[in-house]
Amino acid sequence: PVFDFKPKGHLELGEGLDIIRQRRLSHVSGHRSYYLCGAGALLQHALVTFTLQKLLSKGFLPMTVPDLLRGAVFEGCGVQPSATPSPVYTIDPARFEDLCLAGTSEVGIAGYFMDHAVQLQDLPVRVVCSSTCYRAETDTGREPWGLYRVHQFTKVEMFGVTAAERGTESEELLDEFLGLQKEIFSELGLHYR
Repeated sequence: PVFDFKPKGHLELGEGLDIIRQRRLSHVSGHRSYYLCGAGALLQHALVTFTLQKLLSKGFLPMTVPDLLRGAVFEGCGVQPSATPSPVYTIDPARFEDLCLAGTSEVGIAGYFMDHAVQLQDLPVRVVCSSTCYRAETDTGREPWGLYRVHQFTKVEMFGVTAAERGTESEELLDEFLGLQKEIFSELGLHYR
C-alpha cells in the first residue's frame, strides 16, 4: 500500500500506546522478550480467539499439546535437539531425562499422531492448536527489536494429516491452508505477501 505519511513500525506504535514493553527487561527475562499490556494483551487474545473460531467453523479439530516433549518427537519432525547450537531448549537432564520445550505446537501434534493409525475414511484430519512456543535459535543480536525473532511467543497452528493414495493430497491440503490464511488476513484488513 501507498501511504501519505511515514508508517511506524509495530514496536514504535506499541511503545507509544503503552501496550508493548520490550526495553528494560534484562533483569526479568533477558534479551528478546516482551510484555503485552492492556490493549496489547487483549489484542493478542482476540486474534487467537478469532483465528480459532474461524478454523473451528471450517471443521478443524481443536487440540492442546504438551509444552514438554521427548527428543524423539523432535527428531521425528526433522529437528535435532542435540545439535550444537541446539534449536530447542532442553530441560536439565539431571532432573528430567530427555525433555525439551516445544518450539511449535506442530511437534506436539505430530507426536499425537506418532505410531497412531488413522483410518483412510477419516482423512484428511485438520487440527488447530494455540500454544506457547519457545525458540532457542533466535538470539543472533543482528535483528531489530520487536515481536519478531523472540524466544517465547503465542501462535495458532494449522496441522494436517492426509492420505497418500493419489500423491496430491498433501499439496491439496497445503493449498487449502494457504487459502484459509489469506482469508483470515483479508477479513482482518491486513496486508500480506
